[in-house]
Amino acid sequence: MEHFTTLLKEQSIDLSKSIDVPKLCTLDLDHKSILDFAERTREKATRKWYHPRPFLDDNSNRQMINANWIGYNEHNTQETNWGLDPEHNKELNSLIGKDNFDLLGIDPDNVLVRLLEYKPGQMLPLHSDGMEGFRRIYGKENPRRFFVAVSDWDWGHVLQAHNNVISHWKTGDTWEIKPGVWHCSANFGIANKYTFTITGVSK
Repeated sequence: MEHFTTLLKEQSIDLSKSIDVPKLCTLDLDHKSILDFAERTREKATRKWYHPRPFLDDNSNRQMINANWIGYNEHNTQETNWGLDPEHNKELNSLIGKDNFDLLGIDPDNVLVRLLEYKPGQMLPLHSDGMEGFRRIYGKENPRRFFVAVSDWDWGHVLQAHNNVISHWKTGDTWEIKPGVWHCSANFGIANKYTFTITGVSK
């Protein structure tokens, strides 16, 4: 924990300080079509866990190293991820639809969508987003990132953005996670947790 605390201090992050992270909007999503897509393409989805990777920047990898030191590992940070495959990203964009991208105020031609599945007992540790993948693919600066509920909240599903503990969401409920806002997400319930991360640039 000491190393993680040092990392936060170096970045002048005070987790005791209050930061307001209000719900932005509610997208109109077809929950069933999205989960049908996930089941149909499951064998081609990416399965990964939270650890350093060569294409991430130093700050992101330091966060991961520190998380690994304090107990986050391949057994408790497993994620199934759709959207790394360009064809998956294209289909997910279609499932979300232009009207929803308009509601977010982002360019639908420069957007990266990830459908994330966390099974019971899995979590994403405290971190801040580098958004390296979006910059690498689209070459755009000043990206925006959104957390979107793909299914209604269930027991043990939670997002914490700085000091805001978010739960009891409905399908389509959306929060913008701004750069520098540290956050984490977990499923300590009994049903799979499905969410989108949508990363794009303002129109």
